[in-house]
Amino acid sequence: MRLGTKLTLYLSLIIILVLSGYGYYDILSRREILIRKMKAEVRSIGLTLTVSLEKISPTEDKKYVQGLIDAVSEYERTLGVMVYYQEGNLLFRSHSLTEGIKPYLDLIRRSIQENQPQEELGTYKKIPVFSYAFPLQDNGGKSIGGVVILQPTSLVEKEIEKAKWSIFITIFVLICGTLALVLWGTREWINQPISKLIEGIRSLAKGNLDQKIDLKRGDELSELAQAFNQMAIDLKKAQERIIQEAETKLELERTLRHSEKLATVGQLASGLAHEVGTPLNIIYGRAELIQRKMEDKEEIQKNVNTILRQTERITKIIQQLLGMVRKKKPEYAALDISALLDTILDLLDHQVQRQGVRVLKEWKDSLPPVTGDPDQLQQVFLNLILNAIQSMPEGGTLRLSASSKRISKEGLEEAQRKYMEICVEDTGVGIEREVIQNLFTPFFTTKVTGTGLGLMVSQGIVRDHEGWIEVESEVGKGSVFKVYLPLGQGR
Repeated sequence: MRLGTKLTLYLSLIIILVLSGYGYYDILSRREILIRKMKAEVRSIGLTLTVSLEKISPTEDKKYVQGLIDAVSEYERTLGVMVYYQEGNLLFRSHSLTEGIKPYLDLIRRSIQENQPQEELGTYKKIPVFSYAFPLQDNGGKSIGGVVILQPTSLVEKEIEKAKWSIFITIFVLICGTLALVLWGTREWINQPISKLIEGIRSLAKGNLDQKIDLKRGDELSELAQAFNQMAIDLKKAQERIIQEAETKLELERTLRHSEKLATVGQLASGLAHEVGTPLNIIYGRAELIQRKMEDKEEIQKNVNTILRQTERITKIIQQLLGMVRKKKPEYAALDISALLDTILDLLDHQVQRQGVRVLKEWKDSLPPVTGDPDQLQQVFLNLILNAIQSMPEGGTLRLSASSKRISKEGLEEAQRKYMEICVEDTGVGIEREVIQNLFTPFFTTKVTGTGLGLMVSQGIVRDHEGWIEVESEVGKGSVFKVYLPLGQGR
């Protein structure tokens, strides 16, 4: 339920209760006033009768007494009058009082006995009445009799009923008018400003940091809108600062990775120099043979073919080096891991042969593609394979394997996910347990000419690809580096 609706309901309930209480109190007040008015009227009639009845002789003026009673009884507000004289035990009454007069006679006698007026509310023939009895006295102050006047209270009730409807209509109009005013006020001063705030917050949540809320009302909601606008400005500045810092960090990481790549190229330089030197010697020798045997066309063609093959070999080596040295932004695409590993083995072929390393390749022909940046992943596996070769100075076996499998790992969003597992296993000197804990620490290295950044950079690249690296090693037996890359993830 909206805040404005709640406020309207609560205010409406309070208004209804207050006005209803006021109406009820007003009705009670009017009833009390009307009853007092009725009693005053009856007492006034009684006072008039007292003046007349105390100055006559009841035995001699019976007709006068009866006429006086009948005249008073004709008044529409009077139900009846009854006069009692102790002398002669005389009783005069209105024609309307035909029966059931004993209670009223008792009331007269009580007023005579106590020498003061008596009042009662009761019924006469099922008609609600107000009875007023008072004593009559002679000139000496002695009680000679009494009078009772009966006045119906139905007239009072009718006036109360009319007053009820008048009060009800008035209260109803007041309630409707007040509710309309409350509804308009909550809509104008609460609902609309809050709706603007909610709309602005939703827009901000969608990333629109230029969102502004225009509320100039001089109240707390206006202050909240100003605070929101300032928050949006601060968030935009923070976002720009974070983006700038992220771009700077990314550029530094690219520079670091490229520097490490150049360091790796430097390690390969001496071996590749020999790799390029061998075909150059062959080319030189074949060119001399062509110069000596210009007449033998078949021999010339054979030597030219050899020159072309060796030239292509040199071009391929140079292209591979240039591809490694070239600095470029990451480009994610579906790539074949087996082809990538074969390319790296071609690049390291001279070192493999020079150190007497036997290479075993274990993977299926139909491996699923991995989504990633070929240049970055080439740097990762070049680093791992080169480290494996260098860990076997006396020769050994380098086993490369790749397979897809489902893996459950703590911290992953999904319970199970399909990954490509690439293993680089060697039979080299192995790594001590204490050293394994620091392998991915920046600038930590066990090589004399190492930078200590290779494995750290490799780990960063693999994490960027939503994967991870695991290491298993035993001193004197060799090491296994396992790289896990997710399958089926587009970028």
